[in-house]
Amino acid sequence: MRLPRFAVIALSAAALVALSVPFAAHAATAHEATHETHASAAPSAAVYDCENKPEVRPGTFFFFCDGSGYFTKLRWSTWNDRMAAATGVEYLNNCEPNCAAGKFSHRTVDLIFWRSLPVKGHPGEHGYSQMTVLYPGQPVGNHNTSTSTPPGLFPGEF
Repeated sequence: MRLPRFAVIALSAAALVALSVPFAAHAATAHEATHETHASAAPSAAVYDCENKPEVRPGTFFFFCDGSGYFTKLRWSTWNDRMAAATGVEYLNNCEPNCAAGKFSHRTVDLIFWRSLPVKGHPGEHGYSQMTVLYPGQPVGNHNTSTSTPPGLFPGEF
């Protein structure tokens, strides 16, 4: 069956509109999410350091409280109430023969703080209870990720 030229154009236009509606909805959702991220400039979560002090977007963060392991040159791409993500450099002391005489090695990492929980006795305050370190370029299955608890404890209990 051969359709008149007008019908072909009308059907093509209808198909294009039908395809663009999900695209437009996705674009609007993406724009709203981006706007939401920028609109929530005041972070509602922190990560607690070795001294149990809340930190927001630290440039350097010690994960071993004796100074033998830390992240530095942290550049934060996300920081909100659900998670925080940064790229940076991990420095780790091999502590051989002891930590005072040990040598530091370093490598590039992606750092993610997540699982924000309310801080007991501090209404409206939340702290990240988990951190995951990703090691880009490391072969899969060869210790390319590490998940642990940040060193500081929240004041009181959850």
